[in-house]
Amino acid sequence: MKKIILFTACALLCAGTALSQNYKHAIGLRAGGSNAALTYKQHLNAGNAFEVMAWFGFYEASSFSAAGLYEWTQPVINNDFNLYYGVGGHLGAAANKFAIGIDAIVGLEYKIPNAPIAFSLDYKPSVNFMNLNA
Repeated sequence: MKKIILFTACALLCAGTALSQNYKHAIGLRAGGSNAALTYKQHLNAGNAFEVMAWFGFYEASSFSAAGLYEWTQPVINNDFNLYYGVGGHLGAAANKFAIGIDAIVGLEYKIPNAPIAFSLDYKPSVNFMNLNA
């Protein structure tokens, strides 16, 4: 079983369409602990988003892992700060192993006004419920 990741710092460098002081979609870089990932976030409407993350070869040279999360968002403090939380799943492969699991996420995001950049800090635990050896 994969360890639950305790704290993950995330920086999203957003290259998306601005919607007032928010954005519609973003690409980003996720870093924390001993791994990093590429991310893509698509806001479906004012309170919902879908985010995908992909890790390549960080634990083993031939490894790959991907997660998809449905997220709910709501402004806090002002429209530049958003609380987000969500659930989803992941799959991964490394050498002769394959894993499937569930994920959760909760975090706080700050969108820099009038700039295509946002930063966030979140907690994203995950648990494998299926480990297969090829």
